[in-house]
Amino acid sequence: MRPPRPHRPLPHPARRGRGGGPGRAETLGRGGGRSAWARRLALGLAVLALSPAAAQVRPAPPDTLDIADALDARFEALVEDGVEGDPTALLERLAAIRADPLDVNAATAEELAQVPALGPVGAAAVVRDREANGPFSSVDALRRVDGLSRADVLDAGPYLTAVAGRPARFPAPPTLADVASGLRYAGTQRVQRRLDLGAGFLGPDSARVYAGGPARVYTRLQATYRRQLSVNLTLEKDPGEPFAGGVGYDHVSGHAALLDAGRIDALVVGDFVAEFGQGVALWRASGFGKGPDAVGGPLRSGRGLRPYGSVDETNFLRGAGLTVAATPYVYVSAFASRRSLDASVLAPDTTDGLGTVTSRTSTGLHRTDRERARRGALGETLVGGGAELRLASARVVGRAGVVGMHSTFSTPLARGPRPDQRFAFEGTDATTVSAYADASVRAGRAFGELARGPGGALGGVGGLLASLGAAELLVVGRHYAPGFTTLHGYPFGERNGVGQNETGLYAGLRLRPARAWTVDAYLDQYRFPFLRFTVPRPSQGWEALVRVEHRPRRYLRASLQARTETREVGLDVPNVVPGSAVGGLGARTRQSVRLQGEWDASRALRLRARVEGSRAVAPGGAVETGSLVYQDVRWQALGWLRASARLALFETDGFASRVFVFENDLTGVFSVPALAGRGARAYVLLSAQPVPAVTVQAKLAATWLRDVRRIGSGADAVEGNRVRDLGVQVRVRF
Repeated sequence: MRPPRPHRPLPHPARRGRGGGPGRAETLGRGGGRSAWARRLALGLAVLALSPAAAQVRPAPPDTLDIADALDARFEALVEDGVEGDPTALLERLAAIRADPLDVNAATAEELAQVPALGPVGAAAVVRDREANGPFSSVDALRRVDGLSRADVLDAGPYLTAVAGRPARFPAPPTLADVASGLRYAGTQRVQRRLDLGAGFLGPDSARVYAGGPARVYTRLQATYRRQLSVNLTLEKDPGEPFAGGVGYDHVSGHAALLDAGRIDALVVGDFVAEFGQGVALWRASGFGKGPDAVGGPLRSGRGLRPYGSVDETNFLRGAGLTVAATPYVYVSAFASRRSLDASVLAPDTTDGLGTVTSRTSTGLHRTDRERARRGALGETLVGGGAELRLASARVVGRAGVVGMHSTFSTPLARGPRPDQRFAFEGTDATTVSAYADASVRAGRAFGELARGPGGALGGVGGLLASLGAAELLVVGRHYAPGFTTLHGYPFGERNGVGQNETGLYAGLRLRPARAWTVDAYLDQYRFPFLRFTVPRPSQGWEALVRVEHRPRRYLRASLQARTETREVGLDVPNVVPGSAVGGLGARTRQSVRLQGEWDASRALRLRARVEGSRAVAPGGAVETGSLVYQDVRWQALGWLRASARLALFETDGFASRVFVFENDLTGVFSVPALAGRGARAYVLLSAQPVPAVTVQAKLAATWLRDVRRIGSGADAVEGNRVRDLGVQVRVRF
């Protein structure tokens, strides 16, 4: 057995993506009737019917495709599920791998698992094949790997490269001469703003709700040497936040990191994330969950300690971390962090002068006096470490490890008065420990993690994946006790990333009945053993999805997806405090059907169309319906100029029947609007590369709503029936 290498907002009910695009929302308006829905359905089917005419057209090469082309449905699922944390970091990670592909002959299973088309299972299969049969001569040679389809290899291609020869057991640390000659630099400057301003930005300075201007300003400076050295500075100001003090930006993030250098797996000073096991105890990042990837989405594959440079202002650690190879198979990690977190602090009423934290916030917004009062009000000092055994052979690829951490807060956290807050963490000290393991063989994968939270309660997740030729079956069970609290975890669940007060059983299936066909399906049943906010009793629910994809040619793809979820929710009872033990439950159902087609008409032109219907049934039986149809066009007008455009028409009876759409945006920006009401949305995205080292992008997007005079509410209310957004970005690499 060969030893492994080291690791390498919009107005309510809107919610913005932290990357700068509208993350949840366009807003309200009156819905339409069935006749309008039928017209839109017919229009969408007519557009989709054009696709088969492409059968004789040569496809565009995969490196010209956007990340969103293959992952739009998975990002939409994140937002539909109410993801905790910021998916922007996940999008940036994929963009970074796309810009600097992984070497299939050197990357570890954990690194390869980041490639969406591979995931943990495909990544382990690549490593096993590499150990058994030697290096791959090219990325296309991955077709020899048992379990990878031709489509998998095509989708993974843009993220991978193949360097000849076997790598050394421990890569040599870079010399100063190597770094000086091979260091690459990148700078990104981005400005985004809403052209139609909300009430909070209007009026004289003394009367405005928001202290700063409407622009979101983002600056990032990077220096990298291969995959071994990274130096980063990220600066950002949100809309409404003022430029003031220091560098003027509200959010400042920086790091210096050394990776895969001799026995040093990772050495990070500054901002970093930690990903271990299945994320039950420690996973300071976002991740996929339930969605169209029925057997890959729920799986986690932690990379250990890695540098951080995104714009989420909460979910990262700040200090230093080190992972070293004590032996070729045993890796030891230690890390320490000191952060200032946003929180509401109740003034002290005792002589200790500490006060009490009544709530924590994670929006990262500091636009008003109240928001600025919460900024950095809570200090957290965290120390932790872990040990991990890593195996990689022709038969098995796996890990087993333990990780633990202790947090000390500068001000005691208090439980709220509501009954649903009974098991919330309180105090100043929190200790969490966890044990995890996973193993992948040709027949499948087994994995699990069990953690003990600060109060002594347990939380865990475990599962089996069986590879049965043309079928893969995944079964995942999870139990997070009501008293279990994961302050720094991101485990799989119905409330992805929460990991408290939930028990569930998930079953996912993938079938490949023929070369060009793939069927994904899952069924998830879950319970909440204790009451939740606005849900006054223990409750339960279930969710199911079926997605059929047909890919007869590399340049032609069609998919049909149906999804339904029924969950018990609290009923409104007059004069009852939200979260109290009084009140009833009712079933709420959300359903959607989506038909989508994609056609690379030539190397210069790509078309995509979608038609979707949604249905929502309230506990009282009231039914809302919605529909969406859109047409995408991407045109490589010149070798240095590309244009992407979309026109979407939507009509819903209300917000409950809203529809989600992933949008192409400026590089590094996450945008999944939720469209509700009756109207249209359109955008144009231009990307130009006038010289090889410079990329300029601009996006103009607009939403029109019928029969409304105001969009949004409060300080974010926009007068009229239109909102427009503009973003410009310049990226320089040399």
